[in-house]
Amino acid sequence: MKLVFIWIQWSGKWTQARILEEKFGFKLFETWWVLRSMSKEDSDLWRLVKETIDAWKHVSPEIVEDILRDILVKNDWNLIFDWFVRNEWNKQSFDKIVWDYRVVFFDLPEEKAKERLLWRMYDKETQETFVAWTLVNPKNWNTLVKRADDEESAIMQRIRLFYDVTMPIVEEYRERWILVDVNANQSIEDVSNELVSKLWL
Repeated sequence: MKLVFIWIQWSGKWTQARILEEKFGFKLFETWWVLRSMSKEDSDLWRLVKETIDAWKHVSPEIVEDILRDILVKNDWNLIFDWFVRNEWNKQSFDKIVWDYRVVFFDLPEEKAKERLLWRMYDKETQETFVAWTLVNPKNWNTLVKRADDEESAIMQRIRLFYDVTMPIVEEYRERWILVDVNANQSIEDVSNELVSKLWL
């Protein structure tokens, strides 16, 4: 099974991806995981990626597509593509390579997203982010602070971008009958139960 996760910021999708990994053997398609997997190989594609990164250049859309093809050919895992599809260009690029997938939309009200983002906390040493009003990192007892980019105008700009650019893609997926709506305004356990039920896992 291949899943595409689409979400407004701070809707809890990362937590749900980890639950699917632990309980059902999914693999989360993230840049770090892809590069770690490819770094074990001696291939022309890996050398091209490494040379591009070493030269401080952006990895081109064509290279991203090649990486995606390479992962799909070599692995038969259940995959989660996190934030891979954000706009129409992403969707078109993705559809060239993957066609048998479902889209999970973590639906969180705008005001709730704003509230969670305004009050989330940050560990400057580990760069971990924590839920609203958490005062210390329980792993190392570092005092947490607010992120510099979590001021209201910046947050609202990100939220508006999501609704203007990504939500039309969500509606396209709904019209194709491959969208799974999940209410993200619940406890972690309730979100997980709803997701698992709707995916028939």
